[in-house]
Amino acid sequence: MTADKAPSLTILGVYSFSADKAAYARFIRELIDSYDPPNFSEELKDILLSGGRGDEIVPLTAEEQQYWEDELHFYMDDAAVLEVLVENPDTRFNPRDFAQIDPSNPTGHLEMAWNEMFLTADGETEIETDYRQKLPAASQYRVVFVIHRWEPSLPLRSNYGEHQAPPVQPLSERLWRLASYDPPEASARAIQ
Repeated sequence: MTADKAPSLTILGVYSFSADKAAYARFIRELIDSYDPPNFSEELKDILLSGGRGDEIVPLTAEEQQYWEDELHFYMDDAAVLEVLVENPDTRFNPRDFAQIDPSNPTGHLEMAWNEMFLTADGETEIETDYRQKLPAASQYRVVFVIHRWEPSLPLRSNYGEHQAPPVQPLSERLWRLASYDPPEASARAIQ
């Protein structure tokens, strides 16, 4: 952080996956196709084969495809993708601290940031980080993340306080291209 500049967060946009029906349907179809074992990378197929699991490289059944479609709709229909400009972050900043608390839910239940990724300040290029470098080194960058079950009337909370979000818009082509989405259920299954 620069000593003369205070940290700040600006919500640049709140976007809906499902607002653009055609783009949403295309995305869901492409994501389901990526879960279909015959479409796995050759490297992953080789790992399965060398591990004696080559029999798993079979197309998804119609029931499995429907399962994934239902799962994706469950997680994504009411989700919002948020894009936040981060300026002069200090040691308090953590993208996992973004949350939305709905007082109608049980105490302690909140919707937290999911699938966080970083973009350059202009929003055009992903900034790669790893376990050693958890945040970009830049003094200004964007963080993009998902809040499941987004409630437009409620504020977004962060370690810098509460923030009122702008109205929800359709997800831009730029964010369809840059911001990947991995549903919680798929993340859990990938570990198994």
